[in-house]
Amino acid sequence: MSVRNIRWPGEQEAVLTHIREIYGQSDYDTWSITYGHAPTFDPADCFVLDGERPGEIAGHGMIIPRQIQIGESVLPTAEISLLGMLDSYQGLGGEQLLLEAIHQRMTERGDVFGLSFGSPLVFEPWQYEYAAGLYLTSYESDIATDLALKAGSWDPAHSYERRTADQLGARGREVAVRRFYLPDLPTVKMLYAAESARGHYLMARDDEAWNWQIENQERLDQPDDFIVAEEDDRLVAYARLVTQRQINTFRDTQAARFSVIEAAGDHPDGIESLLGEIARMADALTVDRIGLFVHPQSAFMRHALVRGANQRHFTGAGFLRLHNLPAALQRLAPTLEARHSVSECDSRAYHLIIRTENQQAEVTLGTGGSPEIVELEAPATVVVRLLTGWFGIDRVVEGYQERHALLLRSLFPQRDPKIGLADLV
Repeated sequence: MSVRNIRWPGEQEAVLTHIREIYGQSDYDTWSITYGHAPTFDPADCFVLDGERPGEIAGHGMIIPRQIQIGESVLPTAEISLLGMLDSYQGLGGEQLLLEAIHQRMTERGDVFGLSFGSPLVFEPWQYEYAAGLYLTSYESDIATDLALKAGSWDPAHSYERRTADQLGARGREVAVRRFYLPDLPTVKMLYAAESARGHYLMARDDEAWNWQIENQERLDQPDDFIVAEEDDRLVAYARLVTQRQINTFRDTQAARFSVIEAAGDHPDGIESLLGEIARMADALTVDRIGLFVHPQSAFMRHALVRGANQRHFTGAGFLRLHNLPAALQRLAPTLEARHSVSECDSRAYHLIIRTENQQAEVTLGTGGSPEIVELEAPATVVVRLLTGWFGIDRVVEGYQERHALLLRSLFPQRDPKIGLADLV
């Protein structure tokens, strides 16, 4: 068997037939609308293995271009999607051939990371490791609609409510909530980027990605309500919802059919107004429970929790592969410098050297005097977790000198990085 690029658009139906045979009719219906239509689609990113019958595609795998944000740095990433072999061709090494071709394409594209949500048995031998959370697992955080309906109002005569409102910074100011319009996008992007810089959303999005996500919901005929909170003509928060279908396929009938899939902004009264309006929308649809696929440390979750939300700390996870360490460190240099400048080690310059099994990269941080050499040696699967924040340096038991632990804690802080549901489209 040999790998080749898809012949586009001539083999579109052959690929879709392959998808239906492996994943079923539902995925066929979805991909028949979306395959080849994303703004980043490139046939050079799509690979197939021919079957024995004329026109048959035995195996397929493709790259979806992504951008991972760590601090203020954006790193080009290749998500591996629709990697699979027909049953009759299983066990012949086809997936390995496809992955070899995909990894070579990553090198050509200049990707720093490889990303996958597939089987550990397939990806772990290629140094993929869990390094990012997903807002999707057997359970989701949620809030009862009747409790969320209380958002936006505080009883100043009630000591608990008065104290809680003060802790959140809520002042009971009136904030209007309305639907999203395309001219709102620049401000929405700023709010999303701020959440991403905190690690609440791992994917960076440009205008094309945003427009694709918004248009794709209409294309798939899947309602994706998008609302914003506005005070004095200034947009201060937003939320994206799925209001009439389940999105947690792991739970089937137990999953919420009305969910918040994304939220950003930290304006206390704006968040309260959003939560209250979301509850009214759910109540109008006779929904008794709202799924919350938002970061546990976000402002939106803080407000939901004080109103009685149930929070699940365990999430799904995505695989990442450190494909190009030198490019990763080069892209991360501004973020590492910013972290160094606010650390207890800011008065000294350092020359950081990171080594994995087969790669090495270096970066100098700070100015003045001769930089102190700081060496960190660890498997690529550990380094990729350090870069995303899935691991802190205290999870690495060897490979560096203890006197550099303080600096390394500052450069690679423990975070809770997650990929939003909208970025799984």
